[in-house]
Amino acid sequence: MKGKKLKTIISKIDFKKARPFILLTVIFTVLGLSFGKALDTFLVRTDDSKEVVEVKNDETNPASDSQEEKEASKDGDKKDKKEEKVAENKIFIMQHGVYETYDNVLNLAGELKQIGYNYGILKVDGKYSVFSYIGGTKDSLAPVKEQLTEKKIDSFIKEVEVPLDDLKWNYFVQAVKQRPYEMDAEFIQTFTDDEMHIWGYYVTLATSSFEANSPERQKMLLEIYQWLNG
Repeated sequence: MKGKKLKTIISKIDFKKARPFILLTVIFTVLGLSFGKALDTFLVRTDDSKEVVEVKNDETNPASDSQEEKEASKDGDKKDKKEEKVAENKIFIMQHGVYETYDNVLNLAGELKQIGYNYGILKVDGKYSVFSYIGGTKDSLAPVKEQLTEKKIDSFIKEVEVPLDDLKWNYFVQAVKQRPYEMDAEFIQTFTDDEMHIWGYYVTLATSSFEANSPERQKMLLEIYQWLNG
């Protein structure tokens, strides 16, 4: 019965008159499908962009941590510089004891010379002290101390404060700490003819670069130090 009714209805339809309505229906159907597809694509892209934003947000914390580390590093640098400024007038000497007789000094000097070390000798209050290395920090002399211990030569690292208001000592400290400096033009006039080799050492240490514990550099430092204490 339903089939007969459907055929009766179809037979009554004038397809020529209904053609425009059918065409419009097809067009709207196609547009609806296209719009739906475009909408789905738009929604998917929106979701993807949200994921990207979330990733960037997650990376914000490490950046923040990095900034905190940088600030902590700056604070540490400031602290180191402050400590260095406090110790500006200090140098460190590799000392080998104090002797009452010069014969004992010569024996020790011979041992140092045998292992290729330079040395200096000071006489203070009638006694002799022997030293072999000068450094701007205690750590810089640690390898020397280790070598001397292996050679069974007694030694200790002595901290020495020097008067920075004296220009000769001031330049010497800069040389020990390996900081380039320019000397006052009138500084050369303070040296006698016999002391001009000391002036040459000052100039060389101010303008040349050596390893901290190189024999050439230590020879000049030791002689200047001995001269300054003479």
